[in-house]
Amino acid sequence: MDPIATLLHLMAIHILMAMLPGPNTVVVSYCSASVSRRAGLVAAFGVTCASLVWLSLSLAGISMLLMQAGELYRIVRLAGAAYLIYVGVKMLRSRGGGLENAGRPVYRSPFLAGAVTTLSNPKSAVFWTSVFSVVLPAGAPGWFYGTVLGVIGLQAFLWYSFVALAFSTPFSRRQYARVTTMLNRVSGVFMIFFGIRIADEVRREFVARV
Repeated sequence: MDPIATLLHLMAIHILMAMLPGPNTVVVSYCSASVSRRAGLVAAFGVTCASLVWLSLSLAGISMLLMQAGELYRIVRLAGAAYLIYVGVKMLRSRGGGLENAGRPVYRSPFLAGAVTTLSNPKSAVFWTSVFSVVLPAGAPGWFYGTVLGVIGLQAFLWYSFVALAFSTPFSRRQYARVTTMLNRVSGVFMIFFGIRIADEVRREFVARV
């Protein structure tokens, strides 16, 4: 397959996956609406950096080795699930009541919030490893790998920056301030759901092996 056509294919797959609501979208939108536009953009940058880590590991084949490690991979996934559940519980316990309380974020650092949320979801490694095993052309030139990192990284940052800008407009922040408690609860439920789903997948894999 032509490297350019492959790159366009990868870009299309990535943006479609990024647009699906998930933990990354939750953390960026939460930081934007509850703290500030800058916090949302910083969280978007954290998501992008962590995405590049998973992408680099997948290109290097390390994520495949991690998945084949069995117990180690399950431990990594359980740790990620625990983090998502922890953040979800903090969101459920956070207080609403206007912008003054909305400005007291669950996350201490928007960058770490975005980065850790992305790193704590090993499905990123599974996704990229699966995609590369099907799409990546054999004997691709050296420039192709660097281009993939640059283009996908830029695309990730642009998309999540768009999410941050959309949720940090004065209108969005006013609406968020009015329903802070409810939105925190909804976001918390989603984060807990993602964490429990990952943990349940690990449990089922363990039961199947036994």
